[in-house]
Amino acid sequence: MKFLPTMALAAAALSGLSLDARAGGAGAPEPGSLLVFPCFTNSRGDDSIVTVTNTNPDMTEIGNQLAGTVDVEFVYINGENCQEFNRTRRLTPNDSLTVSVRLDNPNEREGFIYVFAKSPTTGQAISWNHLAGILRFFDGGITDNDWDANPYVYKAIPAQGAATDVNSDGKRDMDGVEYELSPDVLLHPRFVGQDSDDRSTLVLVNLTGSLAFTAIVDILLYNDNEEVFSAQYAFQCWEKVYLSHISGSFTEDFLESTNDNPLEHVNGDEYGWFRLDGGIAFSTADSENDPAILSLLIEDIGVGDGGELPFCVGTQDNGNLLNKSPFVN
Repeated sequence: MKFLPTMALAAAALSGLSLDARAGGAGAPEPGSLLVFPCFTNSRGDDSIVTVTNTNPDMTEIGNQLAGTVDVEFVYINGENCQEFNRTRRLTPNDSLTVSVRLDNPNEREGFIYVFAKSPTTGQAISWNHLAGILRFFDGGITDNDWDANPYVYKAIPAQGAATDVNSDGKRDMDGVEYELSPDVLLHPRFVGQDSDDRSTLVLVNLTGSLAFTAIVDILLYNDNEEVFSAQYAFQCWEKVYLSHISGSFTEDFLESTNDNPLEHVNGDEYGWFRLDGGIAFSTADSENDPAILSLLIEDIGVGDGGELPFCVGTQDNGNLLNKSPFVN
């Protein structure tokens, strides 16, 4: 196992749920060829530790390398301007690599990361459904609230070892031809009423148009008595925003004013849940209905933090990494 740099990993706190629970049975994510980590941070003493593992065990010798060897490209996307920073590493069979974002990519404060399999001989993106991974957030503050989050996992569609860039556009297309489709509707099963003690953050990734497009996200949020309230939020490329900045409907004060269930309080706090769906994405030259988005909810409840990937409903084929054109295709 490789570790860059040497650092002791703390025990896991709250872990997110992996997106891909389809092929391996209920709640059983499987490895893929493309991993999308919705958030990394590298600021004010905080750090993110990214682990990627090649689960292929094939030790057969082919030429000067083992059959289970693969290259992986780490692509860091700067949340401020959507610019990317890349590093490629080689993983032998059963190999695992852990890196500190602060040392691996010190010039970007926060954003998201995607990692994909590449051929060790041609450098092309390939189908290699053996990649697994996890990201750990280290809190540099006195609270020491460290926690883990799984990535979104996309399997490649072509046969193992075959090139995935079928249309030769240089992008990782989640279109059901190159990689699996992206989710349509995202369901976050819990949020706590927002106040000075409880401040949760929603991370959003735009997979349709990236920086050149503004994505409008439609939000339906429910209190603990099935009352529904609506909101919208606009962002480009990547966003990390407090729930209370999206809508006042997420706040404790508002939820207490609704027809809530007085028997469902926990420690005096109101709770609810919400769903996200892309409404439209538009640039100066093009638009796309129902853009593909990804999300991660970072909960800061009292003195504890944790990360939560959503449950997912449906699929759509208009996501990719990473379109920077003002046109969708």
